[in-house]
Amino acid sequence: MLTVSETFYSLQGEGPTAGTPAVFLRLKGCNLTCGGLNTVKTKQLDNGATWRCDTTEVWLKGQDMTYDEIKQEWQKNGAWDALKIHAHLVITGGEPLLHQEALILFLDWLQNQLGICPYIEIETNGTVMPKEAFDAYVSQYNVSPKLKNSGMPLERRFNPSVIAWCNTSEKAIFKFVVENEADVKEALADFSPNTERLFLMPAADNREAYLKVSPVVADLCKRYQCYFSSRLQVVLWNKTTGV
Repeated sequence: MLTVSETFYSLQGEGPTAGTPAVFLRLKGCNLTCGGLNTVKTKQLDNGATWRCDTTEVWLKGQDMTYDEIKQEWQKNGAWDALKIHAHLVITGGEPLLHQEALILFLDWLQNQLGICPYIEIETNGTVMPKEAFDAYVSQYNVSPKLKNSGMPLERRFNPSVIAWCNTSEKAIFKFVVENEADVKEALADFSPNTERLFLMPAADNREAYLKVSPVVADLCKRYQCYFSSRLQVVLWNKTTGV
């Protein structure tokens, strides 16, 4: 079984594969609470946070689903056939690497059922080390380390050994949520990401905020020679999740 918060067929909204048809599998739980130490209870920003995870209320909940139940759900919404063609499988959370042992078994089963190994993207905050057996299934890591603007203490959001591993893995790209130059300087100073695989993403959880901060982030991408990451799901569906 996997503890699933939601699963749906849509488009990847962020990073280098934005716009690609993708099946999302969101697993329950996270080791961070972006928005502040008390944001889960209060739903407000605290501890210096300037943005809040827009899926907190989703990944806090979840239900145990058998592999066959997941397959049946995907068959209903067209995801199963899409995976057989070219749709990516995006495993997200929360923090999906908390479920590595269960995912190794699931991905082995999935590969056998589909007859192919789909392109698998992992959305991770860069604090949990991928296991070798798990890494064998992964095509791409979208590593999104958290800055001070997340409201998380440094000792919780920064794992030097994991970041070093990601910097050497050809599968990993870095994606930072930013809204000003200070955020970019912090990301470069603390995490030393490979700028050839560095994406800056506007700190916004709604369409109005996204459109306001995007020109600022675009200018920063030009200045620091890195990539702009859209938030296509926010542009298309605003604050709606699971689409």
